[in-house]
Amino acid sequence: MRPVSLPGSVLFAWESPTWGGGIAFLDPTGPGTSRATAYLVTPRQFSDVHAQEMWREPGVDLDLAPLLASGRRVVGPGRYETLHVAGELEGRPVLTFSAPDADALEPRAPAAVYLATMADGLRDAHGLGDDEIVDYLLGCPGAAPEWDADRLADVVTG
Repeated sequence: MRPVSLPGSVLFAWESPTWGGGIAFLDPTGPGTSRATAYLVTPRQFSDVHAQEMWREPGVDLDLAPLLASGRRVVGPGRYETLHVAGELEGRPVLTFSAPDADALEPRAPAAVYLATMADGLRDAHGLGDDEIVDYLLGCPGAAPEWDADRLADVVTG
């Protein structure tokens, strides 16, 4: 596990049946950088995580060669089916997946439990303090107006 900053911005959209609110998407063409956690995984593990996020059975390997050649590859119509090379870390490509078109997503505020989980990751991986976490999450489109600094601080410190 290693903290990384990826080019682009995070936004909250869609409606997660698991979390009960919006979920995070990376807009790799968005302004600024996004905080993330990188894990060293095999191509099979990456494929399995991708399949699980799309509610599919794992075990089918993605062909990553076209992605590595072009930097972006759409592998299906789903919310997380556009693969991206988001950079390089220690000579290895940093891969992620997101929506095919962030501009087409309708912003939706995430649930408190989702934000608390993100806050834990930002604290553990990036060493951010509570105020920094609140500022970071409020800066993601879709968080406001449902979430304001006071309400979000209650979630982050809770």
